[in-house]
Amino acid sequence: MSLTPSELIPNPTENPDVIEALNLSITKIDDDVIEIPHMTAMGANTFFKMVFIALMLGSAAAYNPGWFSSDGKPGVAYAAIYKMFNREESIKSAFSRYEDKNNPGYLRDGTSYQDFKKDQIAYHGRGIGSGLFAIGFLLGTWILLNIAIANPVRIDRKRRIMYTWIHGQFACIQFPSNIDQPMQVVEAHVPMRDKANDLYNMTGPLNLWLPYPKKNKNVIVSLGANHGLFNAMVLGQPYYLQDFLNDYLANPNPKWLDQLGPKRKPKYVHPLNYLLFHFSRLQFLPQFPFKKRKTEKAIEAFMKNPRTKLYDKYVPYR
Repeated sequence: MSLTPSELIPNPTENPDVIEALNLSITKIDDDVIEIPHMTAMGANTFFKMVFIALMLGSAAAYNPGWFSSDGKPGVAYAAIYKMFNREESIKSAFSRYEDKNNPGYLRDGTSYQDFKKDQIAYHGRGIGSGLFAIGFLLGTWILLNIAIANPVRIDRKRRIMYTWIHGQFACIQFPSNIDQPMQVVEAHVPMRDKANDLYNMTGPLNLWLPYPKKNKNVIVSLGANHGLFNAMVLGQPYYLQDFLNDYLANPNPKWLDQLGPKRKPKYVHPLNYLLFHFSRLQFLPQFPFKKRKTEKAIEAFMKNPRTKLYDKYVPYR
């Protein structure tokens, strides 16, 4: 960045309000490792969670066991699941209605229960297909709630590396020592807006490049906490993030690091934005983007021949 927008707060790494706000974007893993979410992914996750809620609200009546209907009749999905697990019971119930009272075990025309059962299954099936579809719909929407598009990025200042997992592949780069602006190595930048008179995307992500060994190219990664679908949590977040990360890697004892903690609502963050921030991170199934043994093994292999420069070719931004 050759220019700085006038709206930015000077010396952000020394400003308690900025530190408080950036705490939403930076998670302290330990004394030497921090983690930053993928901003575009947080927006996508919010979208999928909204789809989940819409599907759940739209299909709630179909899964009603009859408790919330005036006639006590269950919904079609509930009935399909019940039929799949209780097919024998429904056949017995139907048989009892037509059973010959003078000849138990047979119908009035002499049909035995076993023959009646075979006919019912032949005509109406076992209900497995519709039952599995109803269950599968629930599982599919549950995946939408717990899906996590793209992993966050971790920065280890002790080993001076930035890394993440992309489609199961380990992407990592090492920052050279004795460099004042380490983020220049990954060509960190703030994307410009489309309008010529508005050069800075104050609510956008901090974009950077990471080497992607699988394709021997670089892939772009967007960093920062998102609220809703598009906007950063705080105005100027990408600029502050760049300053913080440079300070984190260049300064052996960054003062702001010890101030990271629980994700409380900062003074300058709107309550609705704060709610959407937590909504995008809502998950009920455990996520394992950085399995310790797998990640340490990948880091160990990388450190044997660390890469400190980007590839010459770039994967186009998608």
